[in-house]
Amino acid sequence: MGRRPKSRRRDLVTAESGRLIRLRRPPVFNVIPDRWIPESVDLESVDGAWASLGDRNPRYYDGEVLHVLGVVRNGHGGAVVHLAPSSYRFHAVRAMGIDTGIRPLGLKGLCAVADRGKTGLLAGRRSEASGSYPSMWEYLPGGGVPPEEDGSVRPDLVFKRELHEECGVTPTSEPVAIAILRDDVVGTWEVIYRCRLASTPLVSPGWEHDEFAVVTPVTLPEPSSDAARAMAPLAALVLEGIDEAS
Repeated sequence: MGRRPKSRRRDLVTAESGRLIRLRRPPVFNVIPDRWIPESVDLESVDGAWASLGDRNPRYYDGEVLHVLGVVRNGHGGAVVHLAPSSYRFHAVRAMGIDTGIRPLGLKGLCAVADRGKTGLLAGRRSEASGSYPSMWEYLPGGGVPPEEDGSVRPDLVFKRELHEECGVTPTSEPVAIAILRDDVVGTWEVIYRCRLASTPLVSPGWEHDEFAVVTPVTLPEPSSDAARAMAPLAALVLEGIDEAS
């Protein structure tokens, strides 16, 4: 018999290992049908905390999320993201000091746009009412990635919807996934996309943001989110026009 292949567990990105995975190929999403429910916390406590959040902010909605079970590099410049369906309430109660262990899939954008003769990246300051990073600056768009109606996982489609809903603009090219980021502050995994925009935002900020701006990694106002600071090297590459796929 031949020798057993060496374990590939070193490629599994966990809370104790790498935080940012650069991508040269689109990520692959593998959804396990079994619903994820936390086992390490009292569900009655979760329900009580969720009710309190709803009293504070009626906008909270217990929708579908995709819990990231693990992220594995595939050795070809890509990664496989293993997911299981779950409920938003398990993540929302993190704001109440209850960490259920859920790590939802989300997305973030690095959108290059010309503004007054210079190219920068679209950013926004989150409102005080935001559930994450209140009053902090971040790159736009951003948001959670629920499953599509057909059960597929399409962060690229969510990216376009979020960009249109938050800013009233559409990309001039297809968004390209360039990295996966583990956001330890919010407790999410984020697929980062780059794209170009034809114009600056055409709508006023909604309730999630107080203002928009076109910035560079150097001029991004403070306070900025931990995720935005972690994305600074990628933001610089996007502005320099470096193709991550090359």
